[in-house]
Amino acid sequence: MNTYYATHYFNFKNIGVYLLASLLGLIIVITIVLCIAKLQMHKKLQDDSLTTRKIRRLNREHQTKELTIIESFFEMVFASTSILIFLSLYYILDERIPAVSVYWEKYQDLLLLLFLCFSVILNGWLDIVLVPLEELDSDQKASIRLVSTFYIILILLYIKFIYNDDNYDSLMMYFITLAVGRFIYFDFTMHDFLSTIHGFVQQLPLLILMGAYSGFICWFGFYSGFLLTSNGVIVSTLLAHLFMICSIYILDKTKVFRLLL
Repeated sequence: MNTYYATHYFNFKNIGVYLLASLLGLIIVITIVLCIAKLQMHKKLQDDSLTTRKIRRLNREHQTKELTIIESFFEMVFASTSILIFLSLYYILDERIPAVSVYWEKYQDLLLLLFLCFSVILNGWLDIVLVPLEELDSDQKASIRLVSTFYIILILLYIKFIYNDDNYDSLMMYFITLAVGRFIYFDFTMHDFLSTIHGFVQQLPLLILMGAYSGFICWFGFYSGFLLTSNGVIVSTLLAHLFMICSIYILDKTKVFRLLL
């Protein structure tokens, strides 16, 4: 069985086709973002009272805004993938390696904490080292990661109600608690609460784009036979997200999307 998986997933033809689909999907997402942003900019420039100096300033601000939105989407992919790796480790240990089930049950809380710390470190490596996201500040990244938590909760809800699988209920409550904790904590103030709400709402369109993009990539993977149902939904979704990260890396290093700004 292990040989079958290795042969299947390391088939360069399968990898190439799936990577191409991921790239095309990402290009479509970026094109949609840029088109909407340019339409908004076009409306602003209809003001006849604008001077040449103001138009130049607006164009600079618009270019920065476009780049910020694109980097926000990249951060959404990175944050979601980091959590999916954590969930996949949970699934593999719990379902596929019965020999460690005794230790898993005994040290589950500690292992969950270690997995969460690992996902945070990985997220930092992805958005600082692999693809540096220079336009996003720490508050923006925090808001995006909060939205990615809700994205993961939606995936777990999908598994629960579509596949009638209750194995992830404890993890779902774990992430719901983390999400609520971002809004209400021990020494929070109303200003902090409203600021978190504002940042969350501001990044909500990313959730729609992310759902559409990942949904297409997962659908294409199962349709083409590259993603295997025997792997489970979580692991298959993780594989799709890893290809999404590869696509982001390729577009970033080739500077393709910057040509459209």
